[in-house]
Amino acid sequence: MGIAILDNDKSTVSILAEIIDEMGESPCPFTDKDKFLGAIDPKSHCVAVIADDFLDVIEGTKQVYPSIEILAMGSLDGSRCIQAGAAHHLGKPFSADSFRQVLQTLLIGMKARPVSENGSFIAADRSMQRIIEVLDKVAPTQAPVLIQGESGTGKEVIARYIHKHSRRSSGPYVGINLAAIPDTLLESELFGYEKGAFTGAYATRVGKFELADGGTILLDEVTEISVGLQAKLLRVLQEKQIDRVGAKSSLPVDFRVIATTNRDIEKDIQEGKFRSDLYFRLNVIPVKVPPLRARRDDILPLAAHFIAKVAKREGMQEKILSPQAKEALLGYEWPGNVRELENVIERSMILTDGPEIPPDIISFGMQGSQEPAGAYAAVGTTIHDMEKKLIFSTLESVDGNRTKAAVLLGISIRTLRNKLNEYSAKGQNSDT
Repeated sequence: MGIAILDNDKSTVSILAEIIDEMGESPCPFTDKDKFLGAIDPKSHCVAVIADDFLDVIEGTKQVYPSIEILAMGSLDGSRCIQAGAAHHLGKPFSADSFRQVLQTLLIGMKARPVSENGSFIAADRSMQRIIEVLDKVAPTQAPVLIQGESGTGKEVIARYIHKHSRRSSGPYVGINLAAIPDTLLESELFGYEKGAFTGAYATRVGKFELADGGTILLDEVTEISVGLQAKLLRVLQEKQIDRVGAKSSLPVDFRVIATTNRDIEKDIQEGKFRSDLYFRLNVIPVKVPPLRARRDDILPLAAHFIAKVAKREGMQEKILSPQAKEALLGYEWPGNVRELENVIERSMILTDGPEIPPDIISFGMQGSQEPAGAYAAVGTTIHDMEKKLIFSTLESVDGNRTKAAVLLGISIRTLRNKLNEYSAKGQNSDT
């Protein structure tokens, strides 16, 4: 795949083409707008480097060919280029190293797309690509799938991928986290109940299995349910019928089941915590997702994906990771897996002022939730005063930047603004 270049200045085009060639990529240089527009094609070009003099070309190229990533360059306000569709803007003059780094980030994101061309699923590591190859064969079938892996490895993303590529994709996708619901309520959540079935049942309620009729149901953390409920679940899977609590007859339901667990399910079976017959019913197609530390080729592509995601959501320019920041990400063990990586990148994007994320802004594990100075108060201090003291001390530590303060405090910018308005209305504009 080539990298197209468009700039009025022949020397700039020549220099950039030389850098691209040194990177092992194929440059396609243009100084003429019409020739560029006549040649640009997603089958031949994955990235377009366009001078911001051609803002209309940036916008048009992205609208017609959304799969082509655009790197804008020039003296315009970068936000205008981002709004037009560019992934990044380099202000002239820029160094060759800066150009290489930004282009490499874009290329990593492009090359991380899986074989099935679902851009939301990042799989640069061969182990994950093999999983996708299996999923593409399994998805069109009706076979139950059991996804095993540590918390945060992306089990639910895989479940959605299966549903999206199945014959049931036009039907409902219903997920339920079985670990988040008390066991006493799970039966009614899964199967529903009839009006008057118990105290408080003032109306008939449809359960998750009925909601999934014609589609897919995800039983997230299936090993968390009691052995008694496992027997009822097994019957539903075998007979494709459910009994609402308090109902006199069964209802037929048509669903495909996907289950996940972060536990050693074979060990649970040996200890009598999970029924072997239910396991065999769920485990027709086993998918074991490796932890992020075992698929390090995914780390930087995932980081680039999350950078783009945060930039789009917040309306900010995409930032690049410095070489030292990349080393830090690659050297960490990621106990929280992909979920932790997303949190680290989001925090780093928001707290970084410049175009490049430095290593000292990246914090891992408990470092990311350290209490700001002044977070503790003497005995007898009210909760209200502690909260106010924490907010003002955090704001002071980030020079009054409300967005950064909200991130450190773990609250939304709207909540922070409301708190400050509340203090202002009470005449509490500073710590007292």
